Amino acid sequence: MASARPTNVVSFLRSAAERVGARPALILENDAGQDESISFAQLWDRVDRVSAGLRREGLAPGERAIVMIPMSIDLYVVLLAVLKLGGVAVFVDPWIDRRKIAAFAAFARPTAYLGIAKSHVLRLLEPALRSIRLSVTTGQRFLNLPARRTLRELLAQPGDGQVFDATPDDPALITFTTGSSGIPKGANRTHGFLAAQHAALTVTFPYRDEDIDMPMFPVFALNNLASGITSIVPRMDFAKVDQIDAAGILAQMRRHRVTACTASPPFYDRLAEHLKSGGEPLPLVRRVLTGGAPVGDSQLQSWQQAFHTAAAPVEIVVAYGSTEAEPVAHIHAEERLALSHHTTARPQGYCVGVLIPAITAHAIRIHAGPIELGQQGWSDWDVPRGEVGELVVSGLHVCKDYYLNPMAVAENKIVDADGQVWHRMGDTGYFDADGRFWLVGRVYSTIWRNGQTVHPQLLEQAARGADPRIRQTAALGLADGMLGERVAIVVRGEIDAEVEQQIRTRLADAGFPLDELIVSDKPLPVDPRHNSKIDYAELKRNLGR
Repeated sequence: MASARPTNVVSFLRSAAERVGARPALILENDAGQDESISFAQLWDRVDRVSAGLRREGLAPGERAIVMIPMSIDLYVVLLAVLKLGGVAVFVDPWIDRRKIAAFAAFARPTAYLGIAKSHVLRLLEPALRSIRLSVTTGQRFLNLPARRTLRELLAQPGDGQVFDATPDDPALITFTTGSSGIPKGANRTHGFLAAQHAALTVTFPYRDEDIDMPMFPVFALNNLASGITSIVPRMDFAKVDQIDAAGILAQMRRHRVTACTASPPFYDRLAEHLKSGGEPLPLVRRVLTGGAPVGDSQLQSWQQAFHTAAAPVEIVVAYGSTEAEPVAHIHAEERLALSHHTTARPQGYCVGVLIPAITAHAIRIHAGPIELGQQGWSDWDVPRGEVGELVVSGLHVCKDYYLNPMAVAENKIVDADGQVWHRMGDTGYFDADGRFWLVGRVYSTIWRNGQTVHPQLLEQAARGADPRIRQTAALGLADGMLGERVAIVVRGEIDAEVEQQIRTRLADAGFPLDELIVSDKPLPVDPRHNSKIDYAELKRNLGR
């Protein structure tokens, strides 16, 4: 159980400011292409000033504040200021449509709305948001438009040094990640959760004191701020990871002597493509960390060829986790590729490695609805080692509930007889004899064909093989009167009759059924956060199925 002592996670930043105050905390390029930098001491001073200002304006502990600020120094100043006074920062993904942003923001029942000037246009257009009493813009203000206060005004007043004495169960962050059910699904991250996540990340992916990191994911930037590690924010459109300016990112990495990087797979694909076409190598980078979607062996091999230098090989690590539980497991490229060389011709899924010590887990039989444990507990649900099931996890850095959404809690959480909360990862896979977990699909994308379960990622691996002409594959279960669901494979790339026949042959050799092969001339839809995972529901809609 977590301790009941105060655990406000902002205290980590204060400690870092006291220890390495002059060190740059965040460095990023502005719209003019110029570097902006803030030290740990300066960041703490700004957080203190804004926190005191928000307190004077009436934001109280436990109240929620919508934060609509893109990746920037202002984002972290505002976010940490809200947490410092005991408020709850609420994030809404900016790539969802305007109506959903407004609906999610209103659902949070906020007291404050903090954002860039453009975001306040949305607030003023929506009746449910116009009535929020405290509004702050990071830009300019004329009379009370677009907000009642500016960030500059809050920064002009002194701080008060006060840090709210949060307990582990006090909420700190709410992040809305999906609204497919019609009810916003906001992960409720408490101070205890964030402190435990910081501890897990620090142990699992340790940094050296002299490291300079380039994190694409905000959670890793926050972890760096807590650890006293400098973060270089990549200059990119975070909603279009697969379209980054590789030459520009690499120049940024060289200029700031970056030694570590954390990003989603398309980010590294673009860098590798540029480096292999003659780009200048990165002699200082010692580790690249990726996650957010399965990574294929061909990708890992490509990254090894591109990133390794004559001086030393780059450590390539694939992390596994989710919004509600990060990290869960990880594996090094060398181990993954070695395992692949020793498996049979039949695809085995994507190995994510052994689960970290801070996580406990079960693999349970696949079930689409809510799960309640009976008198027999887990014995009614556990599957034998080596058999495919759904992964459920528990630990101090596993999110226990969702904000005002009992339906999501019922669907995604399991409470055991001891009151321990377990999170359903939604991923299907199995544990091998050495305790490594192998991903084979998602619960809701599992195909039920003629009474048999078919796992999409296994089919996708087999269909793609090692053919570089195939850019994307997706296995779908389409409604069928006789089979229940028939198996369809959608492929995109340089697909001719020969490639189609090779796909059919690989699937047949691996023992997988194929009822329909669909060739797409358009990119298959992927998740907006990482631009990596296939959006199966959207793909079905696009196909009219």
